[in-house]
Order: sequence, then structure tokens, then C-alpha cells
Amino acid sequence: MTKKFPEVPSRVWIVLVVLTVVAVGICDGDLLGKYSSLAIMLIAAAKARLVILHYMEAKHAPGHWRFLYETWNFSAATIIIIGHYVTLAKAG
Repeated sequence: MTKKFPEVPSRVWIVLVVLTVVAVGICDGDLLGKYSSLAIMLIAAAKARLVILHYMEAKHAPGHWRFLYETWNFSAATIIIIGHYVTLAKAG
């Protein structure tokens, strides 16, 4: 009997779980100091991309729709990150 590697949804789910554990570890351990929020936001953007592409089947969508999904994800993450660091700069 040969072991078969899990199908794509299972692999994506495993990656999502690992990214979640890493994000929790960054929060709890404060490993990255002031860059923790940046790392967590990048992890969240990566997870959102995986969900959109694999579970919402956007990877099979026409090119213009996929471009919009990718642009939205990148833009949302960028705006949140910039807003966070602008707020920190004004606060102190």
C-alpha cells in the first residue's frame, strides 16, 4: 500500500492551520516586536488569498476576475498596514 499525498483542499487546509498557528505564536510570543502586526497582516492576506483561490474557486475564474480578487486582497492589506503604521507614528 502506498501513501498518497492529500488532495489539494486538504493541503490548503493544512497550510491555513499552520499559518494560523504561526500567527498565534507571533502574537503570544511577541517575537517580532513592533513588526508583529505587519507579519500578522501579511499572514492574514496570504490566508485570504488561499481561501479565495482554492475554496471560492477563483483560480478557475476568467483572468479579469482573478485580477480583481488579487488586487482587492493586496489593496486591503496594504491600506490596513499603512493605516496602522501612520497611527503609530502620530501617537508617539
